[in-house]
Order: sequence, then C-alpha cells, then structure tokens
Amino acid sequence: MRCKMWKIVEFWDVLLWSWIIITTLAEVAIQIPPNNKEATQGDNIKFICKVHPDIQNFHMKWKHNSVLIDVSSNVEKYHELDNGQTFVIRNVDRYDSGTYTCVATSGNDKDRASATLTIRTTPEPPTNVEIVACSGHMVDLSWEAGDNGGSAIISYLTQFNTSDNPNFWNNYYEEIQGGKTTGIVNLSPWGEYSFRMLARNSIGYSEPSQHTQKTCSTPPDHPDGNPKNVRTLTHKKKKLIIAWMPMPRLYHNGPGFKYIVSWRPKGSTYWNTREVRNANAKQVEIDVTDIYGLYEVMVKSANDIGASFQPPFIRLGYSGEADPIVSPKDFRLDPTQKIEAHTANFIWESVDTSEEKIRGKFRGYKLRYWKSSEGRHKWKEVDVVVETTEGYQLPDVRAAIDGLPAYTALRAQVAVMNGHYTGMPSQTIDFKTPEGVPGPVRKLHVEKRGKNYILLKWLPPDEPNGILKGYDIGYQPVIGDKYGPVKNLKPQIVNPSMLGARIRGLQTNHNYRFYVWARTKTGRGSPVFMEVKTADGSRGVNDYSYDASSGQLASIHQPGSIASRTQNFTLLLQIILTFLTFLFVIH
Repeated sequence: MRCKMWKIVEFWDVLLWSWIIITTLAEVAIQIPPNNKEATQGDNIKFICKVHPDIQNFHMKWKHNSVLIDVSSNVEKYHELDNGQTFVIRNVDRYDSGTYTCVATSGNDKDRASATLTIRTTPEPPTNVEIVACSGHMVDLSWEAGDNGGSAIISYLTQFNTSDNPNFWNNYYEEIQGGKTTGIVNLSPWGEYSFRMLARNSIGYSEPSQHTQKTCSTPPDHPDGNPKNVRTLTHKKKKLIIAWMPMPRLYHNGPGFKYIVSWRPKGSTYWNTREVRNANAKQVEIDVTDIYGLYEVMVKSANDIGASFQPPFIRLGYSGEADPIVSPKDFRLDPTQKIEAHTANFIWESVDTSEEKIRGKFRGYKLRYWKSSEGRHKWKEVDVVVETTEGYQLPDVRAAIDGLPAYTALRAQVAVMNGHYTGMPSQTIDFKTPEGVPGPVRKLHVEKRGKNYILLKWLPPDEPNGILKGYDIGYQPVIGDKYGPVKNLKPQIVNPSMLGARIRGLQTNHNYRFYVWARTKTGRGSPVFMEVKTADGSRGVNDYSYDASSGQLASIHQPGSIASRTQNFTLLLQIILTFLTFLFVIH
C-alpha cells in the first residue's frame, strides 16, 4: 500500500515538472489578432489582441505606424485592459488613422500582429486656391482637392471678404459640385475681394483654405436693392419718424451711398423727399402738425452712379401718438365678485376707441392701485390689454388685480392707454382687502437643546396679512432619509407676542424636523421648518418657561447657579466619604 502511494506521488511530480518545462520552453503566440476597423471622427475604438492562454508571463505593447505608444502619457486618449490585450482609443480623429500593431513579449520570444484603422472625418482643406480671371462682376477660381477624409467630397463652399472688412468672411450663396476644381462666382460692384474654399463631405466641412494671394476688384454700379423693414415709429408727438434697416457696405455698389426718403399723407398726390447721406443712418424725423396721421412712406437707395433700379415698396404708417382725450366712467368694484385677501375685481364703462379720441392705437386700459397710507407716488400698474373687433365692443369692461396686500386700505383708478401714452384717469375709489393667511415666520432657530427637548425661537412674519392670533408648531422624527408622521403640538400658542416654544418628550440623540406656522383667524400660512438633533446627554442643558408679563421665555434653572453648585458639592462630599469608608473596611 505504501509502495502504491509512493508511485502515485511520483507520477504527479513528473506531470507537474513536465508542465513547468513545457510552459517555460513554449514560445509566445498571438491566438486572436486585431481586426481592421473603420470609424467616424469622435468615435471610441477597441482593438483586441489575444495571446495563447498557455502563456502566463507576457508583456504587451502597442505601436501606431511603427511608433511605440506611451499609454501613460495620454490616459485620456488611450486605455489598456486585460494586461494590454484590449487597447481602447477614445475620440478618434484623422491623425489616429493608420496601422496598429500589438507586440507580445515573453522572455526572449516575441509575436506581433497588425490591423489598420480608417477614420472617416471632415476633408482636408483645398490647396492652391487661385484667381484665374477677374472680369466685370465675376471671378473665375481654381483649386486643388485635399484628402477627402475617407468620404467622398460632396461640394465646395466659396467664401469671400472685402478690403473694407478683411476679417469677416461671407459665404457665397451657391456651392460648387464636389467633382470640380474650378468655379465662377458673381460679385457685387465696387469691391476688392479675396477668396478661400472649404470642402464638404458626409461628415462636415473642412477648415478654410489659405486665401488667394491676388484680389479681384469690381467696377461701381447702381445699387441693386433697397432697404428692408421700412416702417414708422409713433413714440414722439407731432413727429413722423420713418425707420429702416441700414444696408451693409457690400450692397452700396459705389461711392456716395445715400438713402432717398419719401412721404405723403394718405390720399395726397405729391411726395415730399429728403436725402440722407449717412450710410449707417436708420431713421429720419420729420416735423408734422397732426396726431397719429396716416402716411405713405418709402425709402430708396442711391449712390454717385445713380439710384437703385429696383422700385421701392410703399408702406403705410402713422405719425406720433399723443395722450388719449377720453377717460373711463363709472369705475367701481365689481358687485358680482367677492373681494378676497389678495384679489379685487373691477368694472367700468367701455370708452370710444376711435383714433380721434385715443389719439393713437387703442391698446386697452391701465389699472393703478396704491396703499392709502403711502400715497399715489408709490402706485403699481397693471395693463388690461383689450382686443377690439371692428365696430363692436362690450359695453362694460371687467378686470381683476391679483397680488394685493391683505388686510390693507387701498385706492385704485383706471385710465385709457394707446401704444405710448396714458390718458386722464377715472375717479379714484377706496376699498379694503380682508384678512388672509400670514406669511412665513422669520429667523427660525434653535436657542437651546437638551436630551429630550428643543427650544425654538423665531420672529413674526413680515406680512401678517391680518391680526396674528398665534403660532402652530409641529414636528416629525427623521430616520436616515425617512420622515415619520407630523405631530402637531397642543395646545398651540395663542399669544402672538410669544416668539418661542419648548418641545418636550423627545428621544435623546435623535433627529427631528420642526415646523412653525403663523396664524390669523383666516388660517395658518406657509410653514418654516428646520432639522435639529437632540443632545446626547453629555452636557448640561437649560430649562425655560413662558413669562406672561414680558412675553418672553425666561430661564428657571441654569446649571452653574448657586443651587446647582450646592448640589454638586454635596454629591462630591458623599463620594469622598464613601471612599474613606471603603479604605477603613479594608484595614
């Protein structure tokens, strides 16, 4: 039996040493080589290069186009997993394309395998952009295509600048087909231009090419357009203000650029004209005698060569507005609606909305209100915009104001408004809002805390919104992120001058959330809350009670007082006597 056991042990020793010799002498071998990859710029790429599983001790390195990659120098770009058998490249771009080689080393043995990475990215910019010919208002360009970035070039975008603004590049409105390397561009008159090109494939546009060394100059000509957005402004009395969008330098087409502004009252035959020689001007003011009169206006562009060949559009517009001469009548509280703590409803008679009365475009009414105690210099305004139907309007106007202060004497009036002015107000009415719920208390804080109580203090709300009746207090236990039910303390505080409370019966070293509400006869307002932890019992704490005469919380027991010091001395004396007795018994 002992002989058999020895043979079994001997057999396993032979196998073990054989395996060690075989693995030691085995050559490193790559079992799974990396695969070729195609990717779009910005992708993350993963190469896998698996070594034969029998090889335990090996070292893996990666090369890009035969250059060793130092992974540690750029950990945001490169990442290795599984002892280097997985190689990740993040956010690839055109410079990451090429051949990637994994090199596995074990002792003196090496094995390697390679794969290619092709990146589809934006093209390289065109090169050798040149002006072939410049004649009249056209230029003939040529260029050479750059690398297409792995995706066929779809088109070329031409950009041009002018000597007046060389840092601003304009996009030509039409792109040139991708298969071409020449193109013709139409130019505005009276300019000196440089050019550059951008190539576009399915990924996007290339960077701009270098601009042309030569420039192309075009002869002057008439303007070929007129200002846009021609209109009138009505904010000044007895002024006809004609406004437009200034035309950029690119569209002046010649020296001496100017605007020819024309106007006439609607129905008149003859035009009045004024030249504006400031190319950057955007409006002109004309003195008139009427209020909100209707005019026909137009603005034409011109230069020293002549006026624009394009006829200008005739626009209708009004001269300046003025104060309406009509006031609302029978302004009062709406008897069908109940006045609330923060809302009041009003009603008044509709006014005549003709242009003669409104002296402008009727927009509606302006409601004003203020506190009786402050005066109208602190009034607040609410616009009541009214959409009118031609020839029809309701006989009465109804409107409400929200956000009023509760339990406050107020005054209000209403006036007509047009686009820029407000007319004379109606009669002023007085009213008072009823009580509402109060605002939140202020500066809630913990004055003291003990093992089984918390002493809270606060200040009254800034907005009582009525006569304060007292305060409500509640609390709930907090365990981690869980909140228990809210327990309301009873009796609640019925003296509004009492600005603190002691909550008893709490657990030692425990978290609670405490709530405080101010209260009027209407109800309690929004709560203010805070989270507090009771003391752990390692320190002395204070007891408080409410002093009705002062309206404050007064201390009835202070650790460190004469009584407290006497108790501490008595306790110490008892300990000493006990200790002496113990020594006497031992002896």
